[in-house]
Amino acid sequence: MVSRYVQPGIKFSNSNVYRQAKSLQLDHGVEVEILTWPCRDGWQGSMPQPGSGMSIPPMQVEVEGLKFHVIDPFREWNERVLRSQTWEEAVRFGARILDSMCPDIVHLQHWSGLWWMLEAAQRCGIPTVYSNHDWGIACLQTILVMGDNALCDGRVSYEKCAVCIWKGRGILGKANEVVAQTAAGRSVVNAIYRTRLGFMLNRVGAVRMALGERVQEHLARHRRVLGNLKAMFVPSEFARRFFVQCGVKNDRVQVLPWYHDPVSKCKIVVDQQPFTITYVGRLSPEKGVHQIFEAFGRLTAVESITLRIAGANTSSYAAGLMRKYESRIGLHRVEWLGWSEIEPLFLSTDVSVVPSTWIDNTPLSLVESLSYSVPVVATKVPPIQELVIEGQTGYLADYNSVDSLASAIRRAVMDRPRIRSGTLKFPRISTCREYTLALKNAYTEIAGQDRST
Repeated sequence: MVSRYVQPGIKFSNSNVYRQAKSLQLDHGVEVEILTWPCRDGWQGSMPQPGSGMSIPPMQVEVEGLKFHVIDPFREWNERVLRSQTWEEAVRFGARILDSMCPDIVHLQHWSGLWWMLEAAQRCGIPTVYSNHDWGIACLQTILVMGDNALCDGRVSYEKCAVCIWKGRGILGKANEVVAQTAAGRSVVNAIYRTRLGFMLNRVGAVRMALGERVQEHLARHRRVLGNLKAMFVPSEFARRFFVQCGVKNDRVQVLPWYHDPVSKCKIVVDQQPFTITYVGRLSPEKGVHQIFEAFGRLTAVESITLRIAGANTSSYAAGLMRKYESRIGLHRVEWLGWSEIEPLFLSTDVSVVPSTWIDNTPLSLVESLSYSVPVVATKVPPIQELVIEGQTGYLADYNSVDSLASAIRRAVMDRPRIRSGTLKFPRISTCREYTLALKNAYTEIAGQDRST
């Protein structure tokens, strides 16, 4: 398995990849190793020594019986769209890595920074698999929201994507685009990238290629790489349709919804408790957390509600919200919980809220909520609509509408008797073991095909 930033037991890491790997080994007898690039974003494990990150074979560590291969290659390989020469360098490096590891299958998750490993594996004749967590491997905006803030219809084309990106750039971004259109401008930006400011430019998404060239290169790469996959796992029917039109062969895409393993389903909500709504997840603008507070400010004709916010609150975005809504929104109480264990939260809440401001790819917090039989107030976007049925498993709000979100919350409060009596019907959520059994079956089929050819 290949994924940026995987480490067990550490907050904010891709722990779901670790859970899948452990389940494949322990439950199904599949030998799994993880290739990861920490990028130092809060990583707390071992790192290659400075200057040794490009060494072959990569640094190896074993954590809880699982082998990790840790790389730390050139920082520019983490740019959104690599220049042709840089892409080739990354692919050749990936091929050397894979030659040293000799895997039977390469399974990419969390494409960011490492999706050139798919092409490296394909050039080495190694079967490739991809699990879709977001849209970034095909959508240069990543979130399927157009530059004018309208939802994308999921169709990818050169003209459409180029216009979308230009409209979505701010004043500095548009200035960067104009500079990148000329050879002289690109030379200046490249020169700055080679200084200490290069890391900062990378972090803020500065570009070194002309817009048209970036879009054309990206479309060609993702269609080539996705078209050569042996299997792809997506959590929704919308995702299946999206990636088929992006080049994945239809018979190689399997809809496999996300999983969760509740330890207990014993609710601890009591009649005397105020109606409680809980947000669980990352506190960032694209998650729409600010819209929850704006919607609560419009809930004046309902009983007092307790709003709980669970998630790391160290960002400037979170700090601003905490200052503005320290403990109350009108007659409603606000509790800032910080990073919390999710099970006690879902067992003690009436409703959870997922106010996505993008086409969220079946958010894990939604799946977790449903696994505890907790209804969800959520944005009406395609993947979410496949799980949230109005008045049955939750309450839907129109995209980017605070009024509609307030109305959905109001409907949930009015439905309090049914929610607390446990009469709502919820879909069955798979366990991790069931999810990884589907992976194992796909691996077995691919390995059999590979031997036969």
